[in-house]
Amino acid sequence: MNWWLLSAAVIGIGAVAVRRYAPWLGVMLRAKLESSPQPPVLREATALDHMIETLRREKDPLERHRLLGAIVDESHRQRTDAAMKKMFVRFAGMHVKELPQMAAALKAAHGGKLPAVPAFELLAAAMEEEGRQEEAASVRKQAEQLGLIDRLPGNAVGRTRTPAKKIEKVRPPVKRTTRARASVQGKRKA
Repeated sequence: MNWWLLSAAVIGIGAVAVRRYAPWLGVMLRAKLESSPQPPVLREATALDHMIETLRREKDPLERHRLLGAIVDESHRQRTDAAMKKMFVRFAGMHVKELPQMAAALKAAHGGKLPAVPAFELLAAAMEEEGRQEEAASVRKQAEQLGLIDRLPGNAVGRTRTPAKKIEKVRPPVKRTTRARASVQGKRKA
């Protein structure tokens, strides 16, 4: 009979405790459930992400050149997005910085000449858009020193951009002759 009384007392005490501490237990359980970390929302990896991951592990200069060129090209296409423009500037700068160390291997693989490296001109153009003309000129000068740009008049990549006002000061406007003026000038000579 004692065990009946003892079990009734335990049940009574439990019922009182549940009624009394139910809000407190609910708060504790809710806090524990809310504090559990939510699974992170991951985006699908793109080809650009795979190239960057491969670049981190790559040591071969030819492969690094190929990967950096592909990353610069892809991020330049998507440069309207601010994050992509930042990525473009970062990896184009990395390509420009690493190219002198890669030059010997690239020349050996390409018959004694460096292959085309558009990162120089693209980075210089991006710097000019941001108003960093001195840095852009420095990038172009480095490309010229590596032999990537020849200063021929027809080479659009080799030309440096000068403001229109400077051009007008250097060259006076050309006077064009009209038909009437040409006929008058021809009569004077005769």
